[in-house]
Amino acid sequence: MITRIQLKVFKEKLTLLFYIFLLLNVTKTYATDFSLPQQWITLKPVLVSRSLQKDLKMKLSQQQVDSFVNFLNNLKMPIPNLINLQNTLPKTTIELLMAIHERGLILEEAEKMADYLHRLANKFQFQNIKAFDENTSHIIGREWQEIDYRGENMTWQKQQQKYLPYGILNFKSLDCLMKFFLVESRLPYFKKIYRPKNPNAAIEFH
Repeated sequence: MITRIQLKVFKEKLTLLFYIFLLLNVTKTYATDFSLPQQWITLKPVLVSRSLQKDLKMKLSQQQVDSFVNFLNNLKMPIPNLINLQNTLPKTTIELLMAIHERGLILEEAEKMADYLHRLANKFQFQNIKAFDENTSHIIGREWQEIDYRGENMTWQKQQQKYLPYGILNFKSLDCLMKFFLVESRLPYFKKIYRPKNPNAAIEFH
């Protein structure tokens, strides 16, 4: 037989679970309740997903999302290459825009980088474009020390030393980006993971 004390405890737990459920739903609703300019609407699912994910790597706080959305709503300069890139590499596009907004990337340089990445993806014709987008978004528009290598068994210091001989000082310029992919496209993982239909595009493109 259930005692009064046990019944009281059960009711308290049930009430607590209800409030937790309510809070989670309110948080989820709030995370999806923002308005992007029509030209950036493709980015919304990625922003929502990153704000709700549990993994801290690449997670966006609600404050970051709100600030980013405000930035896009007030962005008046023409940036056709970034707008175009979102259809192919939405995650990378967000990070290029974030780099302009938060990390001091020059808008004109971001436009050049977006154009390059779009043409690079078209040249290689990646069959696993999502993996290319995911991995590129982790590094694009960042200094080495700004890259989060959690869970990858590497550090930014070691990666910086590895790529320094190739003149890759950061990922905030077209020059460094081109040097990086010239190196990467020759490595076995590049073909294995991204599965380019045109694996020799690195030589042709550069």
